[in-house]
Amino acid sequence: MYYVAGICLIVEYVLFWLLDEPAISLVQEVVAWVILSAGIVLIALPMSVLRRKGQVRQGKGYLATEKLVDTGIYAVVRHPQYLGWLLMYPALYLFNPHWQLALWAILGVACLVVVTRQEDRRLVSKFGGRYERYMRSVPRLNILAGVVRLLRRG
Repeated sequence: MYYVAGICLIVEYVLFWLLDEPAISLVQEVVAWVILSAGIVLIALPMSVLRRKGQVRQGKGYLATEKLVDTGIYAVVRHPQYLGWLLMYPALYLFNPHWQLALWAILGVACLVVVTRQEDRRLVSKFGGRYERYMRSVPRLNILAGVVRLLRRG
């Protein structure tokens, strides 16, 4: 599913440039830029957080964490990089709201939801009960629920 999600994003991006662009409002364009920017931040930020806090061994990639990271962005949402990737689909669609882009976006989002569920299972097998407790307290992809949860705890 990971590769299918990637292919969907690539196809959507290519179609974005090939299809006629309907006129969009300034508000829609601003919303698209905000979503795109948030997606980029959510893709990039976890790289440094995991490298810094995940006890990654020298020479290993940032995903090779030895420690469960549940602070920072990971206290808000369990899969910030996947959420960032997921935000790319609606952002492209908002810039060019064509039905073909909508279809690829829906397929890509669905694939990423499946990928995050698979990732949760993998991380439960890696970190055990601690990750299961983390799953119960931090939302998978819903960043708004994560922010509300932190504010209530605050």
